[in-house]
Amino acid sequence: MRLSGMLSVALTLAVIGCGSNPAPLKELQRTHAGMFDVVLLSEGDVIKQGKGSFVLEFRNAQGALVDVGAVMLNASMPMPGMAPMFGTMTVLPDAMKGRYHVSSDLGMAGTWRLMISWNGPAGQGSASMPATAL
Repeated sequence: MRLSGMLSVALTLAVIGCGSNPAPLKELQRTHAGMFDVVLLSEGDVIKQGKGSFVLEFRNAQGALVDVGAVMLNASMPMPGMAPMFGTMTVLPDAMKGRYHVSSDLGMAGTWRLMISWNGPAGQGSASMPATAL
């Protein structure tokens, strides 16, 4: 009984492990802010309209990832003759310091303005960049 339970757990972990190869990320945008490059990465050629996800990285001049601590992200889209539209963003740090996973909800296709701010071991700063959602 005990051996079959252990085999079942091992088989489950093996199946989960086989399907966990993440798709390669593509660099969509890069902006320089202070001592860092802020890099937007995604599995596709654009970020997704509606619910989606992407990755933000902070890199130093040598290209190494840098832990910037807490990251805040806001998304807005100007609307001619109206108030801007706002998207919802949730940022979570990755186990790899300097990389952050973003869950997004962007209500409309088009060009969004991402406002990024951080505060942590490397100091505080902010940056902005455009991102196309389709």
